[in-house]
Amino acid sequence: MSVPRSRIEKVNYRQKEKQVLDSILGQGYDKRIRPSGRNETDGPAIINVNIYLRTISRIDDVKMEYSVQVTFREQWNDERLRYYDETKGRLKYLTLTDPTKVWMPDTFFRNEKEARKHEIIVPNVYVRIFPNGEILYSIRISLTLACPMDLRLYPLDKQVCVLQIASYGWAKDDLIYQWKEKDPVQVVHGLHLPRFTLEQYKSAYCDVITNTGEYSCLKVELIFKREFSYYLITIYVPCCMLVIVSWVSFWLDQNAIPARVSLGVTTLLTMSTQTSGINAQLPPVSYTKAIDVWTGVCQCFVFCALLEFALVNYASRSDMQRDRARERMERARRQWELEHADMEQTQQSGSNGPTNSLGPPGSFARTSIGGATTLSGANSHQTMNHIGSAADQDGIPGFPLKKRGGHNFANALREMNGAEPYRGTTTYPHPHHSNDDLTFPSMNTTGFNTSQPSSLAYMLPPEMGRPCEVHMNPFPPGSGPGHGGGFAAGMTGTGNLIGHTCTYLLCCGTRGLLSKFPSRAKRIDVISRFIFPLIFAIFNLAYWLYYLFAKSKSPQFEDTP
Repeated sequence: MSVPRSRIEKVNYRQKEKQVLDSILGQGYDKRIRPSGRNETDGPAIINVNIYLRTISRIDDVKMEYSVQVTFREQWNDERLRYYDETKGRLKYLTLTDPTKVWMPDTFFRNEKEARKHEIIVPNVYVRIFPNGEILYSIRISLTLACPMDLRLYPLDKQVCVLQIASYGWAKDDLIYQWKEKDPVQVVHGLHLPRFTLEQYKSAYCDVITNTGEYSCLKVELIFKREFSYYLITIYVPCCMLVIVSWVSFWLDQNAIPARVSLGVTTLLTMSTQTSGINAQLPPVSYTKAIDVWTGVCQCFVFCALLEFALVNYASRSDMQRDRARERMERARRQWELEHADMEQTQQSGSNGPTNSLGPPGSFARTSIGGATTLSGANSHQTMNHIGSAADQDGIPGFPLKKRGGHNFANALREMNGAEPYRGTTTYPHPHHSNDDLTFPSMNTTGFNTSQPSSLAYMLPPEMGRPCEVHMNPFPPGSGPGHGGGFAAGMTGTGNLIGHTCTYLLCCGTRGLLSKFPSRAKRIDVISRFIFPLIFAIFNLAYWLYYLFAKSKSPQFEDTP
């Protein structure tokens, strides 16, 4: 006889769950005693661990720490909490919201600085008890963990931050931590950091031995790669711009002192401020970082640009003094030409007898020489007796200069200026002209004949009137054409010829460029326009090659697959 459906008693599964909990957590269960090992032996309890990484909120380079939020899970077996499922699978596990009811491993995070549990709206923690005695403990926590960093390659670096898990009191003989076989570390999909990229993560073991025994330890290695684009835009490009702006002073007029000084000082102060801002974001370490090399060299370039103006200013004042001396020398030379032309005319008049054109002795006549008007006469001739007559002077135009008379013109100039005549030995700056080859230009009614060498050229600065000369050594003996020096010797001679040719082209090209700027101050500016960018480009090439290769060969990442 069938029982009416209305009379079938409904099973209250919540009541069944309460009965099971009361039975397994009764007076016979002591949470102070750890569970046994595998197969109910007296071995160490095995704790299987799994971590779910939810967020990475901050990586602090100054404090060398990072903040994460994780779901931490532990699973172990406690044979004392086994129960029989009378509901035929309807009661898969028992859930506890108070983990203090059962035994818990004394797990702690070894490199933790700060930690907190999440208790909004209720404590984010639960314990599940399975029929076979397996216990799953899960909790959501936020951690601030220490992360020692090596900043030698900053900002081209990678950093390895770890999360270490161990037992605080149970030694390895009593408790062993193991990673869960499947997915020991999980990361939320789409995890993004503002200045880093989580390049890789892996699980490992870190058992440690202390004075109190050996302890089981687990660790998670998080490899962060710094996003270089941020630093390229905020540090490297502005530094390059400041260095280039400091070069603008090379193109300003050398007399624009306020503009060049203000530009140099402003760029230097801006560079110093930016360097201070960069260092404020980093800890004070004892080694040199890659960013220190960059900012230091950029600051040195800006400072050298300011020093270059100081050198230009000094050279400009030297050029002004030299120009004044040259003007005085030119006036003395013209006076010397006029007086000697007058003396020559007077001598010719004396040899031909007095004429009406010259007038009586003591009178003066105006003579046009090379467009200049002079006074000639006996008195004028008498005033030149301190220079000497045509027969006694070696420096008279048209006569060769002897070695003993090489300074007659210079002495005359010094006497005109009220200085003592020079009594030293005659020297000639140019090595390819002997003493006998130096003559004054021949004098005629139009002035000097510029086709003949003159000692005046060697009294001027060396950059005036010098040809571009490169002295080439001949072929070594026995290595030139027609000799039996062999192929190697011939190649050596050819190499020397090519080297001399390149030197000649470089010399003439450089002198040809600089010859357009007779002022030394202007030459310094012109040279700086090419030298500064060239050296900065070479530095950039060496910097990036070194640090990019050093980054790939860093011993910190040799084991990183």
